[in-house]
Amino acid sequence: MEPTRVEPGCIRYQFYQDIENENAFILVEEWETKEDLDRNIHRESYKRLLVLMDLLSEPPEIKINTVSHRAGIEYLEEVLSNPKRLLLDRVK
Repeated sequence: MEPTRVEPGCIRYQFYQDIENENAFILVEEWETKEDLDRNIHRESYKRLLVLMDLLSEPPEIKINTVSHRAGIEYLEEVLSNPKRLLLDRVK
């Protein structure tokens, strides 16, 4: 977790374990901009986390909230499937 905390644009990165269910975890990330979030999603450590999520007994619940938009795992898939996305977003 520490490497993510020092990434540019990372405001908050916290990992919690449910006190009633030791198999339930919550990861809370807060980023300054959408571009910072997208850059984090492209990091190898984030991709490894997604691979680990595939091993869970239940599908993960992913919520991505922005000021004007909410998304879920489909947003991660969209960003990861389009490597030029960061460049295109910067041009806008």
